[in-house]
Amino acid sequence: MNRLSPEQRSTDLRRAWLANLAVFLGILLSCGRAWAQQASPAGAPTGSEVPAWLFPVGALDGMLPEWLQLGGEYRSRVELPGGIGRAAVSDSYLLDRLRVNATIQPTAWLRFHGEVQDARIHFNRHTAVSSSNQDTWTLWEGYAQVGHPTDGWVDVLAGRQALRFGDERVIGPSNWLNVGRTFNVGRVDVHQGGYRVSFFAASVVPGDSAELHSVLPGNNLYGIYGSLRNVIPQSTVEPYVLWRLAPSSSGLPETLGRGHLNEVTVGLHWLGTLPAGFDYDTEVDWQTGSLGNATIASEAAYAGVGRKFTHWRAAPRIFLEANYASGTRDRSGNRWSTFDQLYPSNHDKFGFADQVGRRNLVQLRAGVEESPSRKWKLKQAVEEYWLATAADNFYASSGAVSVAAHPGASRRIGTELDLVAEYQWVRGLSFGFGFARLFAGPFLRSTTPGHDYVYPYVYLQYDFAPFRKRGP
Repeated sequence: MNRLSPEQRSTDLRRAWLANLAVFLGILLSCGRAWAQQASPAGAPTGSEVPAWLFPVGALDGMLPEWLQLGGEYRSRVELPGGIGRAAVSDSYLLDRLRVNATIQPTAWLRFHGEVQDARIHFNRHTAVSSSNQDTWTLWEGYAQVGHPTDGWVDVLAGRQALRFGDERVIGPSNWLNVGRTFNVGRVDVHQGGYRVSFFAASVVPGDSAELHSVLPGNNLYGIYGSLRNVIPQSTVEPYVLWRLAPSSSGLPETLGRGHLNEVTVGLHWLGTLPAGFDYDTEVDWQTGSLGNATIASEAAYAGVGRKFTHWRAAPRIFLEANYASGTRDRSGNRWSTFDQLYPSNHDKFGFADQVGRRNLVQLRAGVEESPSRKWKLKQAVEEYWLATAADNFYASSGAVSVAAHPGASRRIGTELDLVAEYQWVRGLSFGFGFARLFAGPFLRSTTPGHDYVYPYVYLQYDFAPFRKRGP
């Protein structure tokens, strides 16, 4: 069999993506025009800005009973990474993800929601098919909710759900991944006005070959997460306590070879606005407990400040951020200080290249965001990374070990440059592209082949029903 050259594979990938896009839009056009003769998307503004034919599911949704809603999304992204594994290895592949959901809400206080997901990777050569990039036709969410999520005092939810708290630095769905993250969860939310407190017990849903994905026995997370608005003027304060239990397992990099995990995280997230266009965002975490025979004593902190110049063209916002996550200085001792990043959405928080996790890390980041028009959003950022201690590993965005510890090596990991652009054609349909490059610093050059990691990408995202009607 003849082997295709990298140039031919790259050309085939571009053609495949364009064909994918053409077929997808063709289906929308042919199906949508038929629906457009009967209805416009529910709640959509009139006028030429939003073509009615573009959202046939929205039109269908508008004709269904008030208690039934349909929706979903489709995302297609081409990635062309280079320097994979810090070696002279490159790849090009297509990621696509389809989610379809239905919601039954017979009254304002009773809701049933289900969503299926099909996520796949195509044309990859050196990137392994993994649970983060492929998961075919599985249950993404499925839960029942009693009580209104904002009105009244309390609501109760049980089932499978994507959890989101605060800036998602501790718990989030990691939506940039092709598959993402959900939990089997039971939760009670108490809320009134600007105050909300969530009580929950959850188990993360791992990637595996089963259609429903069985959780790992004993890998549980319990938490209390509060959100208090304007206790301090123009700010939101979010205190939380999380208790994690996990067995020693090859599927958990936090416990592999070290024993049972019994860990408590106490955290505080605080953000708000200041005069003269300034804003701030900060979060601190402390962890205690045990990992096998070791005592846990770890911490992490984040601080960010920005200023938006609303009177300037493109209304730029300049920002400066700092991150710290502790590492273990003596890995043979009985004190474990490597911060457990739990279940975050790390993308963009530690760079768009997604090569760095919130463990044994010091990061400084500066950048600017602009909106040159109502449809365009741009972002440029540069960041510097160091190991908090050279005695501990360099960790990947997933939390797994990326490069083993090399005591005595330089702590400077490298420098990353991010360039990102997003364009929203109409509400519910957007495009984007970006480029990130992690320039290998002394640590990576001395412990790996030392190549820079580059990450160009382009994507299309489509919401089936962006103007969904409100429930009863």
